[in-house]
Amino acid sequence: MNAAIVDDMATECEILRSLLKQYETNQHQPMQITEFHSGREFLADYIPGSYDVVFMDIYLNNENGVDCALKLRQLDENLNLIFLTTSSEFGVKSYDVRAADYIVKPATLDKLSRALHYCKIAEPQSVPSVTVTTRNQLLEITLDRILYADYQNRCACIHLKDCLVPVSGSFSELSEQLCTYPQFMSCFKGIVINLKEVRELEADYLILKNEEQLPVSRRLQKQVQQKRLSLSAGSLRGEGI
Repeated sequence: MNAAIVDDMATECEILRSLLKQYETNQHQPMQITEFHSGREFLADYIPGSYDVVFMDIYLNNENGVDCALKLRQLDENLNLIFLTTSSEFGVKSYDVRAADYIVKPATLDKLSRALHYCKIAEPQSVPSVTVTTRNQLLEITLDRILYADYQNRCACIHLKDCLVPVSGSFSELSEQLCTYPQFMSCFKGIVINLKEVRELEADYLILKNEEQLPVSRRLQKQVQQKRLSLSAGSLRGEGI
């Protein structure tokens, strides 16, 4: 489980981290915990899908945790959000951002366990994915979220259906990792496409299901078309990634 703690008090972060580690031991559920000390810092770093649950302090220094949560909800409708507060009076406000629960400080293992019980955290499944490093953290991305990857402004990027993810490392390494899966291939210099997201192939460009257009090299047009047909045939037989 990937958890983020957003709290400007280092001591409170340490208390919650310790409780999460106890929960990890009791539930035999591996935890990866990242701390942020302001809402601005967290939002600047946030990528949809990067955390299973976020613990958000309502009383942040010069910030309102509820306002931060509202902005967060605009970025990610499915995120599990748990408020941290010193008063239960903010319990009603937690409904405005569809928070799973709120914990009145001091946090305890019982309060934490109850709050996590209300979260909808998907069980790990054998869904094909790639793991990349972005903004100094590991991020696992399932293949069905990826539209394509490219190299722009001296940076390798993965274009997801809902956001853009800058990736540390070379584009050739990213390309090699993606192209181990049959639905990915290079269609142009500096572009690796997910063929399952292609709606149609025109003379010199691809039209994606989201209407975005990408160039395709003339020498690769036939290969792209053949691979698309192969993927379609595999889907009909119940094969594929």
